[in-house]
Amino acid sequence: MNEKQNITVTVTSPRSTETKTFTWPKPKRVGEAAAEAATAFGHTGPGTPGFMNADDVVLDNQKPLVAAGVRDGDVLELTDTGGGV
Repeated sequence: MNEKQNITVTVTSPRSTETKTFTWPKPKRVGEAAAEAATAFGHTGPGTPGFMNADDVVLDNQKPLVAAGVRDGDVLELTDTGGGV
């Protein structure tokens, strides 16, 4: 896949001191990417993983990453849009 079709971001989690880097296709939905990140951080169980950007805005899980304003190099915080992460 062409590099320009991907977004590489750093994800943090409130339950972890480490960060993880992910590269996703720009059209991937926020919710799908957040679910992958939650799994990578070992978060399991009920809840709806999502992302919050550097401006403390929770991103719409239904939008593609690029449409939600995610840009290459962004730092996103893993959150639970239903509570629990």
